Amino acid sequence: METSARHRKPLGELLKEKGIITESHIQFAIQEQKITRERIGEVLERLCFVTEYDVIISLSEQEGIPYLDVDTIIAEERVLKLFNKNFCVTNEILPFRVHDNAIEVAISSIPDPKLTQAINRHSGLRPRFFLSEKKKIINAINKFYYFFENPIEQLIEKEVRLLAQDQEMARGTENLIKYILHLAVKRRATDIHIRPMDRSINVSFRVDGVISSAFSMPVNLSRVITSLKMKADMDIAEQRIPQDGSFSETILNNEYDFRVSTVVSPEGENMVLRVLPTESAIMGMRQLGFFEEDIEAVERIFNEPFGIVLLTGPTGSGKTTTLYAGIRSLDLLQKNVLTVEQPIEYHIPLLRQTQVNEKAGYTFANAIRYFLRHDPDVILVGEIRDAETAATAVAASTTGHLVLSTMHSNSAIGAIPRLRDLRVRSFLISDSLLGVVSQRLVRKICENCRESYAPQDWEKEYLKDDAIDELSRGKGCEVCGDTGYFGRTLVYEILIVNSEIAELIGQEADLAEIGRVAKDSGFKDIFQVTATKVRQGVTTTHEAMRVLGHIRQD
Repeated sequence: METSARHRKPLGELLKEKGIITESHIQFAIQEQKITRERIGEVLERLCFVTEYDVIISLSEQEGIPYLDVDTIIAEERVLKLFNKNFCVTNEILPFRVHDNAIEVAISSIPDPKLTQAINRHSGLRPRFFLSEKKKIINAINKFYYFFENPIEQLIEKEVRLLAQDQEMARGTENLIKYILHLAVKRRATDIHIRPMDRSINVSFRVDGVISSAFSMPVNLSRVITSLKMKADMDIAEQRIPQDGSFSETILNNEYDFRVSTVVSPEGENMVLRVLPTESAIMGMRQLGFFEEDIEAVERIFNEPFGIVLLTGPTGSGKTTTLYAGIRSLDLLQKNVLTVEQPIEYHIPLLRQTQVNEKAGYTFANAIRYFLRHDPDVILVGEIRDAETAATAVAASTTGHLVLSTMHSNSAIGAIPRLRDLRVRSFLISDSLLGVVSQRLVRKICENCRESYAPQDWEKEYLKDDAIDELSRGKGCEVCGDTGYFGRTLVYEILIVNSEIAELIGQEADLAEIGRVAKDSGFKDIFQVTATKVRQGVTTTHEAMRVLGHIRQD
C-alpha cells in the first residue's frame, strides 16, 4: 500500500531514522544546498554520506514500492518500442515487461499521477512500478535502445568479414574497435584479451572474474592491435618488448578509461585492455556482501582512533572498494582524512585525495611523511608493497593516527609474516595492527534462472555438512549469458587483533597458534563464510572450489 503524501517523511529524516546519517550530515548538506541548488538527496549522495542504493531502499520501504536492480533484467524490445527514448530519459523510467495485463516500469522517484497517465497513454496498460537507482535506469535506457538498434554481435561479424576481404587495407579498423569496446561494456567485461594464435586472433572477455571467448578473426587483422597501440599512445614500431599505455572513450554516455598492456609471444603481440568506468559507484558493506554481524566488527576497527587496518587479497578482489565502504562509516565531518592512491578510483569530496607520481618523487612512503604535517586523523595508503612504505605506515599508526591500507597475502593471518618480510619488527606489528580483512570475490547465482537441486555426496563432503538436502544453481539464460551466474559478492575473513593475539604476535608465536587463539575468539575463516553463502543459495559449490581451491581451511 502506498504511503499518503500527508504521512510522507522528508528524505533526510527517513535516512536519519534508519541510522544512515546524523543531524550534522543533514545540516552540512543544507549548507551545500544553498550554494549548489541541488536536491537534498543529490547533495547527500555527492558528499558520499549515503549511496544511491541507501536512498532508493529507504524510499522503497516507506512507499511500499518494491526495489528492482535493473542491472539484472533485460527489457523486452516490444515494450520499449511503445515509448520514445527521450521520454524515458526525461522521466527517468525504464518500461521493461508486460505481465498480468500491466506494464512493469522501473522509476527513480515516487511516481506522480501525470506520469502514470502518460505511461497509460503510451501503452494502453496500467503501470506497475518498481524503484531503482537513477544512474542504473539511465544506463539501462541507453544500453537497451542502443543495442536493439545496433545488434552488436552481427555488426562485428560483418565488419570482420569486410576487413578480411580488404586486401589493400583501405578500410580502417575504427568501427571494429568501437564495436569491440561496446560489446565489452554490454557484457560487463572488466578486461578485454586480444590473443594471437597460429591461425586466428581470439578476442575474449573477463566477466565476473572468468575469461570466455567472444569471437575470433583472421590473423591478417593483427592491425587491430596496431590501431589500439596508436590509440593508447604506444610505440607501434616496437614489437620486441612489453609496453603499457591508456586511452579514454565515451561509451553509451559513460566515460571509460582503458589501460592497455602488450606482451610478445611467438604468434605476435598479446594485448589486454582493462576496462575502468571513470565514475564508480561507492557501495555500502551490505551491498558488498558482508553479513550483518560482521559489518559491526569491520566498522568498529575502522573507527578506532589509531593503529593500522589492512585489506588483503589478490589483485582484483575488491580491496579498495571495501576500504571506501569502511571509510564511509567514519564521521567525515569530524575527521581529516588524507589519501594517497594509484590511481584515485572513487572521488569523495570530504577526503583530501592525492595520487602517486613516481616521476616527481611522490611515492606512497613520501606521501605519508607529508601527510603528518597536515594534521590528519586518518591516512589511507593505496598499497603497502615495499619496506619503506610499511615502515612509514606503521610509524604513523603508532603516533596517534589511523592508517588504512591494502596488501597482498593469501589469508588474514598471512598478513603478519608478510609485514615481517617487509622488515617490520614483531613488537611494532603487535603494537599497531588492529585488524585484517582478507577477501575474494565469488560469482552469484543468476536470479533469473535460479533452480534448486539435491546436492551430490562430494558437495556435502566439501561443505562438511551431511544434513544439506537442497542447494541452488543457475540453469543459464539470456541475462547471465548462459553461465548461471550474474555479478559477484565478497567472501572474506576478519582477524580482530585482541590483546591475546597481539601478545602472540609480539612473541613471534607460530601462526597455527595465532589461528587457534583467533578461532577461540570467534574468528571465522574464509571457507566458513563461503560455505554459508553456498547453503544460503548465494553461490555454488563449484564456484567455491574455483575461488578457494580443493583444499579448504579447517
